Amino acid sequence: MKKILTASALALLIAGCAAAPTIDSVSATAPLTLSVDGQPVLPKLRPFYSGELMYVPARALLEYYPVELKWDNAHKKLSLTTNSSRSVLSPGSSAMQVQYTQTDGGYKDKLEGPVLLKEGHVYVSAGTVDLLTGAVAKLAASGDTVSITSGDVSTSVRVPKDPLAVAAGSSGKVKLYAARKQGSTYKGFILEVNGRKHSYNWGSPRLVSYPPELHYADVDDDGKPEAIVILSLGTGTGISQEEVHVVKPEVWKELAVPTAEKAASAAVFSTISLDQKDVLLQLEVAGSSPSKYTFRLPDRAGDGGLDHFGTHAGIGAVTYYKVADGKLKAETNVSIGMGESMGTLMLDYKAGNGGMVLGTIRFEPHDTTEQYVEKEQ
Repeated sequence: MKKILTASALALLIAGCAAAPTIDSVSATAPLTLSVDGQPVLPKLRPFYSGELMYVPARALLEYYPVELKWDNAHKKLSLTTNSSRSVLSPGSSAMQVQYTQTDGGYKDKLEGPVLLKEGHVYVSAGTVDLLTGAVAKLAASGDTVSITSGDVSTSVRVPKDPLAVAAGSSGKVKLYAARKQGSTYKGFILEVNGRKHSYNWGSPRLVSYPPELHYADVDDDGKPEAIVILSLGTGTGISQEEVHVVKPEVWKELAVPTAEKAASAAVFSTISLDQKDVLLQLEVAGSSPSKYTFRLPDRAGDGGLDHFGTHAGIGAVTYYKVADGKLKAETNVSIGMGESMGTLMLDYKAGNGGMVLGTIRFEPHDTTEQYVEKEQ
């Protein structure tokens, strides 16, 4: 099923609903309350059951999902408009018409139950909430509250009750929250340290398997711990990218940190050449302990020559950050050709120039490529 995408947040009331015919198939149950991301909302608009279907007020969407709601009293229709589409709900109908705002395309979605009008307000089923925004509406274990939890393709305009990450060793005092979710992306974060909070406009994909990491350590050796946030930017075949943010919480200042790719590229020189049927990779790593490697790949020149392998090694297709032993560290790979990884560069950062800079760097061939090292210095 298609889901509505994000738009600018607009809080419009649904006006004039009382003139529309009311559907009287609502079952009598104990009054329910509504919560969104763990917070009570809309106390006067209570969820209810109609038959076996749970219904929630359409206005609940405004509590966590930036969308414009507009009631057309003449035609008895409710429109939900985003920057990418406009959906129309009609009380009594079990279908929703969706029209793209940027093109002439559109489609009709079947709903699990009819849209209802009750006491002048439009209500939609829990399944429709999921269809529209990816959020999940369900009865809480207490039996008296319907809880809406923002889904992985919905948007939240409120700070969730539960943090995305808690720093180990911080006694629960260093936390990271999503400030806002936009589709499958985190749009901003809130960092909490010792009860104080500050917002940052960092963005990253919402990857369930790769949640944000949070650390609390004195990585710049000034005697005060920093909050270190590591965000996954995406993974794929031969690719994995992360970014790191280092914050001094006493002043909420973010320290400049060169990416592992940039820092390593400034310290590594490489050339790729052909030696008859073989491919040679020469790698020089600068730093306090400089080193040189020459890889000979036998009988590989026929794989496409330098058009395939290039003239210099690539750095940074696979990058990871971590905090260990009180230091900010990174690992980034060295590759040739179409992502053929030869080994890993290990980086340690240190304080310098108003932020963090490269401290040490060393190279380790992979177990599978070590056999091609012709000479090592």
